Amino acid sequence: MAITFEGHFDVASPRADVYAFLADPRQFAPCLPTFHALEVRDERTAEVTVRVGVGKIRGNAAVLLSLRADEPPVRAAYEGKGRIMGSAFTMATTFDLAAGEQGGTRVNWRGELSLFGALVGLAGGLIRPVARKDIERMVASLQAALGGTMAGVVGA
Repeated sequence: MAITFEGHFDVASPRADVYAFLADPRQFAPCLPTFHALEVRDERTAEVTVRVGVGKIRGNAAVLLSLRADEPPVRAAYEGKGRIMGSAFTMATTFDLAAGEQGGTRVNWRGELSLFGALVGLAGGLIRPVARKDIERMVASLQAALGGTMAGVVGA
């Protein structure tokens, strides 16, 4: 099962500050709505544990995140691999930063998730709406941390 979401939001912070925040998992990981734990492995790699729930199926997912595209102050992109409840997943997230109005920043983001295994069979159609809700909560949390306003989320 593959899911893609994208959108944008504007924040008052300058691009360099937004980039520094998004390129450091110690800063952005606690903004994840189901954040549980973080273990920094090195300057480009961290393991983030989040709590996952789809219907009555609950568990923790550990994601090994690697910063793959590092272009200050215009792009931060991550790739991740993880396991949850007997299933595996891969993910990719890209944040492209553009100059916004009045010194702020427009954050254009895209996220892709591919899930394989038993969880797809068990939770199937529930995964997409739960993922969308969590992504909307994450975007709102990132905006609050960076001082911005909500914009739309587009999901496929």
